[in-house]
Amino acid sequence: MNMKKISIVWLRRNLRIEDNKPFAEALKSSKKIIPIFIFDTTILQSFSNPLDRRLSFLANTIYNLNSELQELEGNLLVLYGNSVEIIPKLIEKLNIQTIYADEEYDPENVIRDQKITNLLEFNGKSKLELVCDHLLLKPGSIVTHKKQYYMKYSPYNTAFKQHLRKNYSCIEGPNYRLDHRLVSLENIDLSSLDLKIINLNHGASEILNQIGYTYQKDNIWQPIKAKNILNNFIQNNITSYRTNSTNQNLLYLNSSSTISPYLRFGLVSIRECFSKAIAADSKALITDEAIGKTEKEKGWIDGLIHREFYASLLFRFPNTVSEEFQDKYRNNIPWEKDLEIYCKFTEGKTGYPMIDASIKQLLRDGWMHNLTRTVVANFFTKYLLLDWRLGEHFFSQYLMDYELASNVGSWQWAASCGTDMEHFVRMFCPFAQGRKFDHEAKYIKKYLPTLENVSAKVIHDVHFSKKYPNYLTPIIDYQLSKDKSSNFFKQIKKLKNQHQTLLGK
Repeated sequence: MNMKKISIVWLRRNLRIEDNKPFAEALKSSKKIIPIFIFDTTILQSFSNPLDRRLSFLANTIYNLNSELQELEGNLLVLYGNSVEIIPKLIEKLNIQTIYADEEYDPENVIRDQKITNLLEFNGKSKLELVCDHLLLKPGSIVTHKKQYYMKYSPYNTAFKQHLRKNYSCIEGPNYRLDHRLVSLENIDLSSLDLKIINLNHGASEILNQIGYTYQKDNIWQPIKAKNILNNFIQNNITSYRTNSTNQNLLYLNSSSTISPYLRFGLVSIRECFSKAIAADSKALITDEAIGKTEKEKGWIDGLIHREFYASLLFRFPNTVSEEFQDKYRNNIPWEKDLEIYCKFTEGKTGYPMIDASIKQLLRDGWMHNLTRTVVANFFTKYLLLDWRLGEHFFSQYLMDYELASNVGSWQWAASCGTDMEHFVRMFCPFAQGRKFDHEAKYIKKYLPTLENVSAKVIHDVHFSKKYPNYLTPIIDYQLSKDKSSNFFKQIKKLKNQHQTLLGK
């Protein structure tokens, strides 16, 4: 087959056929395309658990995607190995001139893509064409009038919404058809390739077996539900999302969209999320300034913008993946190093019902409401005084929707060392948060059935351990930890002031 008019589309975080910019770009200059996916061994190193449910979700997604492509007379070529080694070999064997892919902005992925670009440029025959697809806007699109990145979310949010009102077309998906534009792998001789090709003919379980992982059946997260979940949320819950944020049974009602895992793997596009949200929510693009400083309701779209904000900052400051965003706090926070307390936290055995229920949900379902993520991270860094990096890593092992930028940004915010960090004294009492958002303790009892017959009033009492001694002994004394934390962060604030004095600020 003459491959000169054929391009490769490397699917990464955009595992869908529709509204896919790399597909659209490839079709502009190619007669036909070959979609590929790579189980990158470098990335798989972070999946230390052979039973990781996210890989089962990914295997299901790949199997379904291949079936969809087969209906269009094509296939998905799935490979296993190091992408930096695979891509040059593949395009040389197939004589491909251009490979298109969704541009990724996490530090390690940027380095990987640059290595591939350099190798292809050295060979002088082909190129890697990157297209922004899993974010609405490329990092650096929203900047101040001085062309600097926004360091705080609120002004970024305002500027982002203003940009959308002026550039509404950015939420429109590309128009293209894949019919008769795909190459069937039956027409390509792949036998000479010195690469490990994954057989997709025997289902998702066999896909994982071939790369050394074990398939886990999951009744919660199913790729085929992606579109329905988004549409149902838009039609039934998006307008009540604002008012539900103050509902006293918020956690049990679970009014979140739960679309984030599907967005993370690209089963739905970010453009579709924005366009449907704006169409359904009349307040979507109203800025905080326009509705007043006292307005506390946040729309679903604000969460999407927060995702863009954190991705933009991590791209600009890649060192913050492991270092505090505020340089004055780098290596200056003497976090506790109590392994026993850390282990009990990760098992959901802290003795604090709100915290334990949240951790149990994470371990069981691979997901947590944004509110409980905040409360848990605050408890971890402010009450336990444990290093935010440990908490970030723990979340990274279980969250179905795990995204590096958002997780790092959120954990640093909770630890008061990231953006918008001037809240050292902000401590969320887990009992008060329970009373406020799980008033009847239905959420807590769902994940802690041993408390089924305990009254909500007792569960939400600061003196819970004394009133119900049959539950786990608290790993910390609430009041003592609160006082200790106050003194701890006062000392950190002194370090900050000393740092500013040295810099002459």
